[in-house]
Amino acid sequence: MTKPRTTAKEQPRRGDLIGFGWFRLLTLFILVAATYGLGAELAWHSSGAAATAFFASAGSTWRLFMPAVGFAFFPPAGVSVAAMLLTNAARWPVIAAAVMAAQLAIDTHHGMGLVAAVGLAAANTLEPLVGASAVRAWCGGRPDLRKRTDLARFVAGACVLGPLVAGLLGAGVGALFAGIWWPAGVLRWLAGDGLGALVVGAAVVLWPQQRHLIRARWAETALVLALAAVLSVAAFWVSFPPALLLLPVLAWAAFRLEVIGAALASAVLAFAANYMTAAGRGAFALVALPAPAKLTITQVFIAVIMVVSLLIGQEAAGRVAAVEQRQAEQRERTRLQTLARLGESLAVALTPEEIGTAVAAQMRHDAGAHGVTLGLIDPGDSMLRWVHMAGYPPAVMATFSGGLKLSEPSAATDAARSGTAVLISSAAQYQRRYPQTAHWMVAAGAASIGVWPLVEGDRPIGVLTLMWTRPQPLDAALRAYASAVATMVTQALIRSRAYADEHTRALVLQQAVLPTHLPTINGLDIAVCYQPADATHGLGGDWWDAMPLPKNRTYLAVGDVVGHGLPAVEDMAQLRAAGRALAMQRLAPAQMLAELNILTGHASQGKFATMTIAIYDPMAGVLHYGSAGHPPALLCKSRDSEVIRLSGGHGPVLGPVRDAAYRQDQVAIDPGDIVVLYTDGLIDQPGHDLDTAITQAQRDISTWQPDTSLHDACLHLATTLAPRPHNDDVCILAVRMQSAIFQLPGRQS
Repeated sequence: MTKPRTTAKEQPRRGDLIGFGWFRLLTLFILVAATYGLGAELAWHSSGAAATAFFASAGSTWRLFMPAVGFAFFPPAGVSVAAMLLTNAARWPVIAAAVMAAQLAIDTHHGMGLVAAVGLAAANTLEPLVGASAVRAWCGGRPDLRKRTDLARFVAGACVLGPLVAGLLGAGVGALFAGIWWPAGVLRWLAGDGLGALVVGAAVVLWPQQRHLIRARWAETALVLALAAVLSVAAFWVSFPPALLLLPVLAWAAFRLEVIGAALASAVLAFAANYMTAAGRGAFALVALPAPAKLTITQVFIAVIMVVSLLIGQEAAGRVAAVEQRQAEQRERTRLQTLARLGESLAVALTPEEIGTAVAAQMRHDAGAHGVTLGLIDPGDSMLRWVHMAGYPPAVMATFSGGLKLSEPSAATDAARSGTAVLISSAAQYQRRYPQTAHWMVAAGAASIGVWPLVEGDRPIGVLTLMWTRPQPLDAALRAYASAVATMVTQALIRSRAYADEHTRALVLQQAVLPTHLPTINGLDIAVCYQPADATHGLGGDWWDAMPLPKNRTYLAVGDVVGHGLPAVEDMAQLRAAGRALAMQRLAPAQMLAELNILTGHASQGKFATMTIAIYDPMAGVLHYGSAGHPPALLCKSRDSEVIRLSGGHGPVLGPVRDAAYRQDQVAIDPGDIVVLYTDGLIDQPGHDLDTAITQAQRDISTWQPDTSLHDACLHLATTLAPRPHNDDVCILAVRMQSAIFQLPGRQS
């Protein structure tokens, strides 16, 4: 028997049965035994209603092998295989014992000999073990029946392979003790148990994944199932073609309740078809055919209805998902455009009041926020004072216009003190957390609020509050968007402090945006050399970024906004913030550049920018990169000190071409390799050819040794290629991939 493949979370361990708790194991045993026994008893009554002419004194399981129309499928087969598919393999012995006990009890209760009952119980116990093992091995864990591939594997393993293997044993027992023809017994077992696994097992397996749909629409679910039951009985009662009446109901279930709705509705139809045909009602019972043919027609009807319903549910779910994906993409485009427009507004806002007015107008118009407040912590750090409030009733504004003490419990003061966002999805949640100030939620008619801190370095300087009168999902996309807005507002507030001197303002903003300390990222040695242009030229729009991402990946970026002074630094700040937000959404470099191109076209004040983005995946040993009109990054290979130009994945500069297409490339990374990203200030020197300068940089980098200090090496590179005075910013980001990150578990470095 194939050993089931499990995910890391499900991996069985020694002592799992003990750790699971004997009470919970007993509960599992009782639940499986009870549901399995109930299904077996229902199957016995179904077979008994149609098979009185066949061995009236025989046990229920012998009747399974008889040509009785009523026993179209065996529901307990779905119970047992679904129980194993939904639980850890370490607990399968408990389920197997429950199946064995229930089957023995039912068979002996109905007069079967003990030896024969043990044989059939063993076959019924073997069936889910084989089926569940095969399905888990093929699906790599629990199957997701919302996917067609997993549904096909479920049918092949749980509905065909498991019943077939069990049928070989069960039919042998029937041939030995009841004189049943063994080949026919195998086929009847396969058909009955296979349909049982499909009818009952599919709905049970889908329940953990889609029960939220049923709970959210429980009244509609009850109506659909009741309607399916009534129409099924009516169709079979008057011998009307059931598909004509039931297809609209099944389509309703599929489109409104997705795959689980289709599974439940078709299961109701299957039970109705089984029992009405057993009672001599419907076209299948009245057709002039032998009993085996009637049984076959009933089984084919049930199988077709089940599979077609599940496929319709999958198609409906796929279409709904596609629509939701398009809507999400549209929302992201809208949010990027909003960021661009907000950037334009904040660029000309030079005081906190102007910043508050700009952000309130933009967020109420584009983000659908009903109320917006901007608050700053006063110099004494004892009060949170509102710089701007918009969208609130006059009574609320009059009550809170003076601000809040930081010691007063509220969502705004919590965010200001902790430096982390506070999200409230309902007025009831706010009442539970902050009962002293909850009355304002009722007065404002608020349904959801979010408070994002405005942080300068590691010190909160204020908060941005958004309030909606309709419930909001407050999902990852909205949080990332609001965080980007908060970052832009923070940058605007910082630069507003010194707007009299443009160079001073640009320097303050640049220092607020660019990290003051190198990030610590496991397995990477990072060095940065940033040398601003001389004061006579003004600050440039160069920036760099290095940020850890989920799954041990790292986001690396270097960019340059054309021009100097405050406009260039503003554009740089927006692009850097947007790049970080996009990186957290796990976009590929080409996708990030395409989105940043849209942002630059709106927010670059008629200019453009260049940028190189790299995503480093240490587990795969690969660097994915893309460039938008930027000088090629350089890769120094540790094995031979060869320095390679990463010229692939090159695209146009950001901004001028609205619908520009971008490409990306990838390169293998070995332990000790060094990636160097830089801006054109390093190589674009008067009287020097760019290609010659890059070649000179390659020669210099090729001399770097494994023990060379990257910080000193970057300084030497900048001094050699771009000696002072600078007419442009020089920015170099060097990253050495250390050997430790390539170490596999159980393998010495």
